[in-house]
Amino acid sequence: MRRRAIHICLGLIALLALGLPAGASAKSKRPVITRVTPMRLAVGSKLTVRGRNFSSHARRNTVIFHAGGRSAFVKPRRASRRKLVLRVSKSVGRLLPSGQGGRKTTRMKLRVVVRRRFSRWTRKRLSPVIVSGADAGGDVPGGTSSCVTGDTDQDLLSGDRELEIGTDPCLDDTDGDGTTDGWEYYAARDLNIKAVPYPGKRPFPNALDPSDRSIDFDGDGLTSGEEYRAWRATGSSFIPSKVDGLDLESPLGYSDGTKFSRATETPSVPAWRSSSYGLPAPSQPFPATFNLHGDGSWRDDERDADRDGLSNWLESSRGPSNNHWWQQFWGSKRFEPSVQSWQEQAYCGYRPGYFDQRPFANLDLADGDVDGDTLLDGEDDQDNDGFSNITEMYEVKYDLDGNGNPAWCGWAPGVMPTILAGGVDVPVNAMNPCVPNRTSRTCSDYVPF
Repeated sequence: MRRRAIHICLGLIALLALGLPAGASAKSKRPVITRVTPMRLAVGSKLTVRGRNFSSHARRNTVIFHAGGRSAFVKPRRASRRKLVLRVSKSVGRLLPSGQGGRKTTRMKLRVVVRRRFSRWTRKRLSPVIVSGADAGGDVPGGTSSCVTGDTDQDLLSGDRELEIGTDPCLDDTDGDGTTDGWEYYAARDLNIKAVPYPGKRPFPNALDPSDRSIDFDGDGLTSGEEYRAWRATGSSFIPSKVDGLDLESPLGYSDGTKFSRATETPSVPAWRSSSYGLPAPSQPFPATFNLHGDGSWRDDERDADRDGLSNWLESSRGPSNNHWWQQFWGSKRFEPSVQSWQEQAYCGYRPGYFDQRPFANLDLADGDVDGDTLLDGEDDQDNDGFSNITEMYEVKYDLDGNGNPAWCGWAPGVMPTILAGGVDVPVNAMNPCVPNRTSRTCSDYVPF
């Protein structure tokens, strides 16, 4: 109750400071903040707030800065329905806590008030850092930035280039989406053909767009976030000589601007660990097993960032290492009629459908051993049915074991992924312990109603 009372009091104080009646209401929509630039600046600098439902009359908008339990109120100098431009006033500077040597750098939450309607307080990724003039980066009137010279934040971009494209030369990830500014910059150039200037807006990977991490720009089945993690897992390779080339390869080891980031680099054979436990190593031929598309180029989805024997696509959020992928797979138009879940229907004595009787750990293209048992995920066995992940997962992409995937239980040849087990062609499901062995040590003895 005490905390709630404090929040109510603060709200009333804010309303009084703005000259607004506490019970005021309006039909206009709540303002929304979607972007703030720059994300690091000094008192006196220009700040741009983008969003929607602002007023085009500057004086009808108020931007509230909040830090340390105190607030400051600033009127924008220019305004439109989607953008406010203001100078960070001295009243904001007084919110900075004092320390040895002067005021301390502080991240401040923002809120916009328009005609008695309040936006939500900004979260961290939209809350700018207010710094002392000596440490500021970006737009600092009458001063210079300590981050402009060289690549201070080590994101592959010089400070001058960052100011040119609108990113923060003092932050390696301006939009806070988990991918660094330089990686997004070069991925965008790859997508737009590398000799063309940087495309700084959608639909390209954009260092100022925090919503693009889950998008697959180059169409290889891997999201931007996954390709970035693959790049990190493989050592963050960057080859400057490839920046302006017109081939399909990228200066980045993995890029979401091309499927062929390192198309000429053959994946290496995994260092199997099975023999340490008296188990047989996978018998599949590597690197040929990685070749999902059957051509001479090694695309990003075929490569193996964590070197566990499974191509990146198989371990992606959109691949068969995710149990819910199998649910969608069996319900797709590939199967007519669709394959029902494990407990609902058997087919020729087998139940290959979606299995949800116990949890399974999804694999990860940047982690070669997700369960920590020291076996690589390729040689491991996710559903504990005696068949390796390699054996079961690759079958959904191509006929790895060479049995021809014959007609099975009413489905035409090549439709049902199968392997030859005990002299019989049997369906596979890497997340179902009852296929291909319906008597495996982990197949449920009882089918629930």
